[in-house]
Amino acid sequence: METFELILFLLTAVIASSILDKFLPPLSLPLVQIALGAALALAVPTPLEWGIDPELLLILFIAPLHFNESRHVDSGALWKNRWGIASLSVGLVFAIVAACGATLHALLPAVPLAAACALGGAMGSTDAVAVTALTHDRRFGRRHEALLKGEALFNDVTGTVVFQCCLTLLATGSFSLLHAGEEFALDLFGGFFGGLVMGLLAWGLLQVLRRTGLDNPTLHVMLELLLPFIIYLTAKSLHIGAVIAVVASGLMLSLLPQRHTAATARTKLQAQSVWTTLEFVLNGIIFVVLGMQLPRLMEPAAEGSLGDPATLLGVVVVLTLVLEAVRFAWLLAMDIRAAVAQGKGARSCFAPEALRGTLAMALAGAKGGITLSLMLTLTAGAALSAAGRATLVSIASGMIVLTLVLADFAVPALAPSKYSARRTRARVDAEIDLMLDVIASVEADASFTGAVKDASGSAEDSREAEAGDAANGGNSASGEGAPPLIDEPATVIVMHRYAEILEELAPAASPVAAARARAEVARVGSLYDQLDDIARRAAQWDESEDGVEEEAPDDRTVRPRRSRRERLNADRPGARGPAAPSLSDQFRQMRETHDAVEEVQAQALVRELQLIKAMVADGSIDAAHAKDLRNDVYIQQLVLD
Repeated sequence: METFELILFLLTAVIASSILDKFLPPLSLPLVQIALGAALALAVPTPLEWGIDPELLLILFIAPLHFNESRHVDSGALWKNRWGIASLSVGLVFAIVAACGATLHALLPAVPLAAACALGGAMGSTDAVAVTALTHDRRFGRRHEALLKGEALFNDVTGTVVFQCCLTLLATGSFSLLHAGEEFALDLFGGFFGGLVMGLLAWGLLQVLRRTGLDNPTLHVMLELLLPFIIYLTAKSLHIGAVIAVVASGLMLSLLPQRHTAATARTKLQAQSVWTTLEFVLNGIIFVVLGMQLPRLMEPAAEGSLGDPATLLGVVVVLTLVLEAVRFAWLLAMDIRAAVAQGKGARSCFAPEALRGTLAMALAGAKGGITLSLMLTLTAGAALSAAGRATLVSIASGMIVLTLVLADFAVPALAPSKYSARRTRARVDAEIDLMLDVIASVEADASFTGAVKDASGSAEDSREAEAGDAANGGNSASGEGAPPLIDEPATVIVMHRYAEILEELAPAASPVAAARARAEVARVGSLYDQLDDIARRAAQWDESEDGVEEEAPDDRTVRPRRSRRERLNADRPGARGPAAPSLSDQFRQMRETHDAVEEVQAQALVRELQLIKAMVADGSIDAAHAKDLRNDVYIQQLVLD
């Protein structure tokens, strides 16, 4: 029961953090979740206050998040920057171990050098969750973004092996370079190639299920959710790198060919929705858990049992600055090498904009879940005194928080937002032209799909009206004051949907395009408002004509008026007046309107794809912009289906 209550507690905390994030715009969601977790740990006693199993943290959170990220990473960009990623995943980790270990030992001589280097090894592992959040919102450049994602996926192995070797040296007093090399090779290469094989087997299983007809979206999604856990546990049983095996299997699944049919598209859409929700929940829980651990881990330092708290805080700040300085220097050297190879010269890397990009990339390497799990392992089995373990864990916890704070506040100031970079005036103006053309095409097809009509009726209605005039002695039943005839209002509803998109685009457009968009929004809005007016006037006309009170339908559903022939028959002597429409009739009319809207929307989406193709042909938009627009259309079509 305690476990169930804990799960509900964590889910509630994640939801609450998402709500709080809307009221705290300067803070990123991970930092809000850490702060909320720390506040809850201080206010409410939970089982997590006595610690969490590090292995459970890795398999329950890190494995599925790494698996999903590796499936969607740009494998071509990773291969193109493979040597840079190897440099960051191996060379930079060793540089951080040496710099942080030597600095910590110099500042606190009571901490053994091996223990200090173990802390450096834990700090060498970049938090993939934080990196993913930053690269999703910020524009680092294609090369820098590929380097960041590749580093976050692959540097865990180096940091973990160095950490374990330092603990072995601390416990035994001896170090075997051959043994350390074997362990590193087994974890890295064994985990990588083992993950490739397991990814291939998983792909084969999915293909067999599809061919035998056993595959369906629900089964497919469940298998995808189970894969990272199965691969992680299999790799652990084979004594190879488990995290790297999960990453390699995800890469293999992304590279292998997939069938592209309507059924697979629906499955992919459903799987993407499930993974998006799961990723949000797991990301939130891992940061809330991290926040809930911080008070317990930093309590000895705050109480002064580890010495002067101000001194310990100064050590945290100095070590964090050393860590970021080493990252910046290493990345700058890599940028200089790349610039020289491209013939740009080293001076280009010292331009203000280039330095800002390098500094943003250095600060984006925040620490998180894997660093915490390694340090919790240190508290369980390292050959250190209780005070020494508490000191290292408190320092590591402070560095995790400080790197996340730097990434949260400094990176947005240094790297532009991807959204603002994409929403250039030229792109927005092109999208406005597209929406205007779609609205015009929908309106042009109104004679086939149904629209609001301002005319008094068709030729047949006119003939019926003349017959009615003769039968009534020249008193027209369709005299002045009668409401205009209407068809299904589907056309105007769909036009209004596209007008809402125009309204969102207008603020970011050029003045000329914004004026055109706002004028069209006002015109379509006027037509849209007529639906309510027509419904109300129709109800009033029928009420005054028949003496029957009929409520005007809601939700833009216009009740069709009786035809003139029905009104003529009702006016004959002895004829009984028409009964008020039943509830089932009103529901049927609402359903017909809904179906008509979907039909018009489907036609509009087809026309939108044609217009996008034409805009690419005449050079109005580029291929990347067209791909984004087409993807939006495809998603809407799948939803309609």
